[in-house]
Amino acid sequence: MAVEELSRELVRDVAPLADRFVSELAGIGAPYAGTVVPEETLLADARRSLELILRLIGRLPVPDHVAGASAEIGAARAEAGVPLDALLQAVRLDARVVWDELRLRADPGDALTLMAEAPRVWEAVEHHSMGILAAYQQRVLEMAQARQDERARWFARLLECDGRHPDIRRQAATVLGFDEGAWFAVVALPPGPFTALRPVREQLAALGVRVHAQEWPAGSLVVLQLPSRAGAAAAEGWFRGVRCAVSPAVEGLAALPRGVRLAELTLYALPPDAAGPLATRDLWPAIAAGMLGEFRADLVRDALGGLGELPERDVARVLETVERYLRTGSIAETARQLYCHRNTVLNRLRQFAAVTGRDVMTSADAAVVTLALRARAYE
Repeated sequence: MAVEELSRELVRDVAPLADRFVSELAGIGAPYAGTVVPEETLLADARRSLELILRLIGRLPVPDHVAGASAEIGAARAEAGVPLDALLQAVRLDARVVWDELRLRADPGDALTLMAEAPRVWEAVEHHSMGILAAYQQRVLEMAQARQDERARWFARLLECDGRHPDIRRQAATVLGFDEGAWFAVVALPPGPFTALRPVREQLAALGVRVHAQEWPAGSLVVLQLPSRAGAAAAEGWFRGVRCAVSPAVEGLAALPRGVRLAELTLYALPPDAAGPLATRDLWPAIAAGMLGEFRADLVRDALGGLGELPERDVARVLETVERYLRTGSIAETARQLYCHRNTVLNRLRQFAAVTGRDVMTSADAAVVTLALRARAYE
């Protein structure tokens, strides 16, 4: 009897085949245990799967109640958390059950015919298998996106209430997988492909660091739960080679919105040549200058306006000397970096003081000039 005829005979009563499938599935130890797939569901889906395969082999019409079996089973198993390997093992068992039954029912003289028509059996099983796999993968992607959307919604709600609403903090902690009272750091990144973060996220996952990442109007934000307040320094190492801004550590989800604002302000203050992470502590003058808004020009005129009295050829040299001195705090080190005598440095600082009225060798004037130089960079 040909495979086509045998399959048409079997399709009239697939219940015994389905029973065998469920029994053997339990016997081979496929890791369905612990999932939320009840045995009656396994049995019902086995009947639909086997009927679909047999109808495809026998070139029979496929009725509506089995036509969508592959896609529905794939999606349902993804929702139930069944591992993909276990699911594909079950599909292979479908093939074995069908093939074994065909061999048992075939006449002894039909062995060669059966083997010749074996490709038809595997094509039917492959059709079912590919339908399951495509639906499973699609549902996994949809569930991952839904989880990310929910995380993004609760993160946004936490920021909207500025961390003040205790119920929102508790729910956000649950959804984001954070400890409400832990220490956090926020990393802000300029616009760019979100996929560029994948190596960093894989490293953080390997280290067991809890993370929430999402795209933001100004770029991307990554929230890190730290083991302690000192953990913010480690964040800079985790993002080595990535142009980004790292906030100071903040304690608890109530303070996280402040950490986000600090990270964003630090991002805006990043110098154009920054090739790696910079922390808020490194950029306070630039951050403060950025916050001056319309008053930046007034500060620049007040602190640096007198430079116009110097010959044009001297302005650049004096400013470079002032900037180096403000960074080093040392006449000798400034002279070394500029390859000049320490008296040259002193003379230029005196020139600057004479025309601006600001002596950068005093702490008060040094702070004002530092801020003015940063404000000047915004112009």
